[in-house]
Amino acid sequence: MDLVFLHGFATTPEIWPGGGPHLHFDDFEREAERVGKGLGKKTNLVGWSMGGMVALLVAARYPEKVGKLVLVSTTPKFIADGDFPAGLPLALLRRLEKRIKAEGIGAFHSLVFPDGHSTGLADLTVEQALKELASLEKVDLRALLPSVKAPTLIIHGDKDEICLPGAARYMNEAIAGSELVLMAEVGHAPLIETPERFNELLCWLND
Repeated sequence: MDLVFLHGFATTPEIWPGGGPHLHFDDFEREAERVGKGLGKKTNLVGWSMGGMVALLVAARYPEKVGKLVLVSTTPKFIADGDFPAGLPLALLRRLEKRIKAEGIGAFHSLVFPDGHSTGLADLTVEQALKELASLEKVDLRALLPSVKAPTLIIHGDKDEICLPGAARYMNEAIAGSELVLMAEVGHAPLIETPERFNELLCWLND
């Protein structure tokens, strides 16, 4: 069975040992269509962060294409509102946009990879980064969660400050039969922060 990895914002497919398609996040629906149409039947799909949002869309739109689904450090809706407190305040996104305008995409890299990790980091222009964040502000995938029929594993760090752990719990409740693993003392990038523990969890794909 094929296995496809989807990277997140400000990174490239090289963030994953197995690579994967190169994504742009200024149009989630377009990218989900492109990825979904390119998959063979019953492909296992692993998506991290914004790549997880694309993976959710693919699983909902192309159920016959997805064998198993792994959602890593992702959310169905990035911005909080009255009926979704598991998102982040819009003010924090505005603060990040301001930092990226002043410092470039390195401002985001330093938040997610404080240890100076460099493999798989994208050199986005400020203009492209802001387009992708504008798209992220608007996307809301909550209504699609019950449509996900693939066996689903949700992996999330309990110290994630980019996509909050509450978002993982929300998805776990909304996707029937899904499993949730909250990794203790892990932030937004478990694949980088604790690769051995993370890879052990991915053995679920072979069960």
